Amino acid sequence: MKILFIGGGNIANIVHNELKDHIEKCWYYDVLQTNLPCERMNDFTILNEADVVVECASVEAVKQYGVDILKSGKDFYIISSGAFSDEDFFDKFMIELKNSNSTVYVPSGAIGGLDIVYSIRNFIEKVELITRKLPKAFGLENVLQEQIIFTGNAREAITKFPQNTNVSVTLSLAVGDFNKVNVRIVADPNVDQNIHEINIYSSVGDYKIIHKNKPSPNPKTSYLAPLSLAAALKKRTEKFRIGG
Repeated sequence: MKILFIGGGNIANIVHNELKDHIEKCWYYDVLQTNLPCERMNDFTILNEADVVVECASVEAVKQYGVDILKSGKDFYIISSGAFSDEDFFDKFMIELKNSNSTVYVPSGAIGGLDIVYSIRNFIEKVELITRKLPKAFGLENVLQEQIIFTGNAREAITKFPQNTNVSVTLSLAVGDFNKVNVRIVADPNVDQNIHEINIYSSVGDYKIIHKNKPSPNPKTSYLAPLSLAAALKKRTEKFRIGG
């Protein structure tokens, strides 16, 4: 594959390492010089040469460059799904997507079970997401016991914690209704993992899924998140696929 990364930091490096046997050539666009072993670009003039565009940067990057990428017709992989909590941007993006040759992929990120959620989305009554991380992941210091620092929906969560709660938006997109997903965020000094508990209540069954993720070198991001992005990209080369 020929890949253009948007963002050249922690996530991009993990994805590149996982895909190194599948990459023919790569470039990255970032406001900062990073150690990603790809050619750094100052603009998107290389876009026509790339097979896919992989966003590893931020919600803001998706909103700034997303529509232009769709206009290029390139397939687009997005890890910062929080951009789609903005209803105006989401509507604009989807209108452009209908007229584009691009296919957009939103990996499951730091959670699993989205195959269940998407399969039963028309039968879901409500979903609960409880995210628990070390206080420093939220920029908090001197927290001595667990604290609930947020309760609400994914749109509100991603506004307050844009680098920590993309999973809440990805889950809400899979459910198909932001109002059916209640999000609770806990800062807990006693954990050494990023924990996401999902409780799904539906007319066809109830499901509990608990994820205990080791953090990546950036504690805001679970190691699973970039690995799920790499796995989604690897599927482009596979003819035998299991699951979603």
